[in-house]
Amino acid sequence: MSEANLHHLLEKLELLVSENQSLKIENKSLRSLVEETEPDASKVICYNNELEQFTYVATHDLKTPLANISGYLDLLEMDLENPSEDIKDSIKWLKYSVREAMNVIKELTSALKARNDKADLLIPINMDNLVESILSGMRSTIKQKKVLFICDFTEIDEFPYYQIALRSILQNLISNAILYLDPKKDGVIQIHTEKRSDDTICISIEDNGVGIDLEKNREKLLGLFKRVTNDGSGSGIGMYIINKLLENYGGQLEIESEVGIGSTFRIILPLTEKST
Repeated sequence: MSEANLHHLLEKLELLVSENQSLKIENKSLRSLVEETEPDASKVICYNNELEQFTYVATHDLKTPLANISGYLDLLEMDLENPSEDIKDSIKWLKYSVREAMNVIKELTSALKARNDKADLLIPINMDNLVESILSGMRSTIKQKKVLFICDFTEIDEFPYYQIALRSILQNLISNAILYLDPKKDGVIQIHTEKRSDDTICISIEDNGVGIDLEKNREKLLGLFKRVTNDGSGSGIGMYIINKLLENYGGQLEIESEVGIGSTFRIILPLTEKST
């Protein structure tokens, strides 16, 4: 071997030693990072398992009292002699609310079973039926506050999405719209759908309520246990839940609001090939 070849070989060897040393340092850093991350990852897994177990227990344990309520309503209906139309109407809607609660429990159970494959939860949603179901569950509050609902789903009334998610999103937004209506005005809430040119569906919930100062409260609006008012109304988790559901199942939330005029919340959902 010539001196030039030997020198070239030594240079390569030095380079390999240097690269190997660098790899060892990087490997050590990665191993240290993994060791630091593993406890946090295991905590997250543990919390998820506990949350899943809690949801199973909650959905299971709610079935019995709901079944009891349904049974007592049947007995009450049979025992009443010549009830007034108001009482008949109240019993009818109470029974309807119980059935809807049972349906929500079924949806939650299905969502848990399909947690690893969300495609199983993607079903055609009829907006007329879903919104009617939600409003029927709020009938007492709507009647008490004399809220007028104007719904228009003529542009697109059925499309595939995750029913358990959309029910929760709409229920929270409608509930908030009712909660923050202006007592000085006749409450009006408008819900309509729109098929956009960018392959998305827009569901708008517009109210003539007290409105929100978005410059001051935009970040607080989507925070956990954060409220935009100081009157103690609301739990401070509804908007946070909406945001997280849209992150998980796909979609965005647009917000427009003006103090004293009202608010408009737009749910933007992807329009799939199966949508009509």
